[in-house]
Amino acid sequence: MKEQINEQLALLEKELSRLKKVTDYIDDTKKTAQVVISELKEVQDNYSTYTEKIFDLYKTSVEQLKKETELQIKEGVINFETTGSQIDQTNREKLVETKRLLENYRKTVEATNGLVKTLEAVDFPTRLDTIDKKISKNLEEIKQRFSLQDKQNKVIKILLFVILGLIGIGGLGALLIWMKII
Repeated sequence: MKEQINEQLALLEKELSRLKKVTDYIDDTKKTAQVVISELKEVQDNYSTYTEKIFDLYKTSVEQLKKETELQIKEGVINFETTGSQIDQTNREKLVETKRLLENYRKTVEATNGLVKTLEAVDFPTRLDTIDKKISKNLEEIKQRFSLQDKQNKVIKILLFVILGLIGIGGLGALLIWMKII
């Protein structure tokens, strides 16, 4: 029986040794689980912190973006209004200029129509014939005057020749008398 007890004690010791290994393993697993749980808790705490920081950063970024967008929209609206005002002013100026040009065009058309009516009222063939007759008559009168002037010039030349001849004869006679040749 002592042997049996020893055998049983040896078996018990063997089982206790195995049990100790399992217990040690369980203790190690507990410690590891506690470390993992602690790390997970830290990760969870950090996750909350990081999530809050990310949310705050996101919120700040959204607010900043909103402010910048509102500012850009205001500037865009101001630029749009300024450009619109400039375009409106330019359009008004162009409209005034266009009205002025149209008025000038209307006056030109009226004047042209009046001129066309006046020209249509003139009987050019009759008028040109009358002008041609007057020119022919004036030309004939000029020719007659030139002819008369030529005749008068010839008469004047003859008279001058006769007068010069008489003067020459009178001068020769006077010279002879003066010289007592006669």
